[in-house]
Amino acid sequence: MTALSRARANRVALSAMAIGLVICGAAPLAAQSTPPVRPLSLAEALTIARGASENVELAKAGAQRARGQQLSARSAMLPQVGTTLSWQKQLQNQFSALTNRSSGSGSGTGGGSDTASTAENPITRIFASQYNFNFGLNASQPLFTGGRVTAGLRSAKFARESAELGITSAEAQVQLDVTAAYYDALLADRLAVIADSAFVQAERTLRQVQLTRNVGSASEFELIRARVTRDNQRPQLLQARTARETAMLRLRQLLDLPANQPLQLTDSIAEVPVAAEPVAAPVTSVNVDPATVLAADARVQGDVSRMVAATDTTARARAAVKQAAFGVNVAEQQLRATKAQRFPQISATTNYQRLAYPKNILPTSLNDFLPNWTVGIGLSYPLFTGGNIRGQITAAEAGVVEARQRLKLAQEGATLDARLAALQLTEAEANWQASVGTAEQAQRAYAIAEVRFREGISTQLELSETRVQLQQALANRARAARDLQVARKRLELLPYLPLSAGGTTSAASSMTMGTSR
Repeated sequence: MTALSRARANRVALSAMAIGLVICGAAPLAAQSTPPVRPLSLAEALTIARGASENVELAKAGAQRARGQQLSARSAMLPQVGTTLSWQKQLQNQFSALTNRSSGSGSGTGGGSDTASTAENPITRIFASQYNFNFGLNASQPLFTGGRVTAGLRSAKFARESAELGITSAEAQVQLDVTAAYYDALLADRLAVIADSAFVQAERTLRQVQLTRNVGSASEFELIRARVTRDNQRPQLLQARTARETAMLRLRQLLDLPANQPLQLTDSIAEVPVAAEPVAAPVTSVNVDPATVLAADARVQGDVSRMVAATDTTARARAAVKQAAFGVNVAEQQLRATKAQRFPQISATTNYQRLAYPKNILPTSLNDFLPNWTVGIGLSYPLFTGGNIRGQITAAEAGVVEARQRLKLAQEGATLDARLAALQLTEAEANWQASVGTAEQAQRAYAIAEVRFREGISTQLELSETRVQLQQALANRARAARDLQVARKRLELLPYLPLSAGGTTSAASSMTMGTSR
């Protein structure tokens, strides 16, 4: 080997060593960048969501704004006291110029003593002073406003109470959203497991057909059909995995967790106990009584009735209805404040000043300050406004009508919402009760079908159909469990949730329209 070849080989070896070191060093860094798996229960997720929800923070900011507006409205009933401090230098003063002119003309006419006495006059010194220093206190107190201040204070109080209800409503909505997202993630994980199991079963069937094909007991058609069945299961597997990752991302977003944070959901999607299926009586006839077959399950009705009785589902208990009622109060108080503009406004004022007119820039002692104190009572009355007050009253009256109609819509929507929640819970409870037995029977049927296929008693088509039925039954049970958990949580939080039915405006929009007048 020549020296050039050896040098080139050394460079290649050094480069390979450097690349290996970089890869070995990057692998631990990549491993360290992935956070450890975090166990997460539903209770912990709800606790995290209370401090991580943007909607709750927005509601708290709205309540804080309403409290500030209430303080501002209350200040109109209290005395308003202020202070002033000013220093002024006059570059040209008409009184000083007039005094100097008088002094000049007087010196030529022999009237110097009179001119000097005029220049030394304290009144002349005040008006002709080059420097003015002013310190003052002023205060005012409304004596009679025709009810305008009182109405404004009450309106602000109702607006604050409505905004505080908005915090409770936002927190309840966050709890429902997080509960739904948590069980959505559990459902997606369960469906992914079902898809994995179905794919494994299809792969096992394919290998069984391949073995029988090798010994000549199966045709090429059966082998192709088994392979197609296995391959058709793969897209469902990939979709289920993607849905699981999407549900996990949604849950992390609601909880403000890092997007790459692995989560282990510790709660089960099927925590709801199911009563044992009663033993069916022996079938002695093929005749069917429609009333008996289509009758509602008594167990389901009993469970739903107990849950509904434990929650106040009346319209007056809903936060949205209470907010709409506060909106009516706000509109009525604003109408009262608008009508109060027709009454005279009476207020008392006072103004206390200490003024100094120094010869130099600043006063030299307290004796240089002269007092000036005034008190007064003022009255204002609109004699003619061109219809402005009447127009404002008309608009305020329309605001009251709108607020009352919003209250009526909120009451109707709350009644409808409660009924829909009960119906959804009934449906979810019935689906869950039915899905458990169906899934157990489907599992038993597939076990029997697999044995029959392995023994050559049944066909591959029968096995495939049984597998599809099992997969569908397991998925239905998982969905039914998720829907039941969310329906129960929704009914539990129903008094505090916003209205989900249409036909009514939100309390926030009604309060905004009311305060904008």
